[in-house]
Amino acid sequence: MVDVQPRNMAQTNGSNGAGVEDAKAAKDIRKLAAPLGLHEYWYPAIEDKKVKNKPVGLKLLGDDIMFFRGKDGVAALWNVCPHRGGSLMHGDCHFEGTVSCPYHGWTFDADGNVLAVLPEGPQSKIPGKVKARKYPTQTHKGMVFIWMGNEEPAPIEEDVPPEFFDGHSMMLYAVEYWPSNWQIALENGADAHVPYVHRNAIRTLIYPMGLSWPVGARNKVINGRSVITYRPPAGANRVANPTQKVTRTYFPAVDGYWPKHAYRNLWTWAFGWARRRAANKPPWDTPEEWRQGHHMPGMYRGDHRTDMYTRNSVPVTENVSRQIYYKAVRPNSWIGRWYERIHFKLYGRWMQVTNFSKQDFTAIGPQRYDTQEYLSSTDSHQVVWRRLILQARGMMKQEDALQVPETEAEIISFRQQEEVGREPDRIQELLESSSS
Repeated sequence: MVDVQPRNMAQTNGSNGAGVEDAKAAKDIRKLAAPLGLHEYWYPAIEDKKVKNKPVGLKLLGDDIMFFRGKDGVAALWNVCPHRGGSLMHGDCHFEGTVSCPYHGWTFDADGNVLAVLPEGPQSKIPGKVKARKYPTQTHKGMVFIWMGNEEPAPIEEDVPPEFFDGHSMMLYAVEYWPSNWQIALENGADAHVPYVHRNAIRTLIYPMGLSWPVGARNKVINGRSVITYRPPAGANRVANPTQKVTRTYFPAVDGYWPKHAYRNLWTWAFGWARRRAANKPPWDTPEEWRQGHHMPGMYRGDHRTDMYTRNSVPVTENVSRQIYYKAVRPNSWIGRWYERIHFKLYGRWMQVTNFSKQDFTAIGPQRYDTQEYLSSTDSHQVVWRRLILQARGMMKQEDALQVPETEAEIISFRQQEEVGREPDRIQELLESSSS
């Protein structure tokens, strides 16, 4: 049987085939990144309810993929018909659990098998001889996840947050496209940008964040899949501190104060009840691997106490990424479940996505990713995350990744920790111990 594959599935994923010597010669760790994402992983694709009686097309990691409703749930095939390249997403689902190409009526099941060629009649010689490219899918809590790799799928629990598999978490979703590479879009977590970029966001006005200490968070690599911040920088734990205020700080070099005004403390006072409510809640109950920080293949997680926030940056092309937001909540009753749905629809989505996260894009959109960097200590989390990506599935072996020398920018970042008298994170030790 002929099994037709997408062109880029036959190519080397990850670092585009970069070997150890290429890696050693690279002066910038960003040159070893995967511009179209990490293929040997499960990704969120589409909400189950959005796939009805017509096929739906999406581009993921550079591949054009078509989703349709098979007999056992949402299925995914490469969007290119193996006959003469017809677009399956423009076809029809004439029969239960199948999709038919709009050009010559080749009709496929969820496994990509050709069941019929409608213009040729039931005597057609094609069925059983040609197979379209299938992508494995699983649906959990209304979200369809897709395996993008060539290898046998890894256990989905390694790539998808545990809230999707417990019996008491409720998931709420939002999706938006950013015209930026997935890695650029993802690298703004656990650094010093929040009190500046988000200073006028509603969430920051309610939960103010003081200036960061000049040293970044303490980082920990877990199971070779995540980098968590187990000791955040000073001033960052705004949810757990109900008395936090915006403090104006004097900067001698510019002979001025920042923030320039203290009016934001009016919001702090007015929403003290919200901070007290959050502060009285314990940290989100989740395995250490899934705490605040970055997780493969492209997630940033934040513990809000009242909910667990996840932003999953899914590559579309080298210059476009799809941000899929998960808000996990744990209401105690059906009334609470309805409240969470209504609250998210009327306010929560706007507050977290439209008002807060789009402020990230105002900074990320025009950002250059091909110029020399001078990293601060507060970028230490990004340094460890970039290094971990080198060891991702489909990239380098750990022993090869560990041979990639530290760049000048990375050395500067961790040297600054020593300059303020703190024992710096040892990148190599973090990565070597992560899989032990």
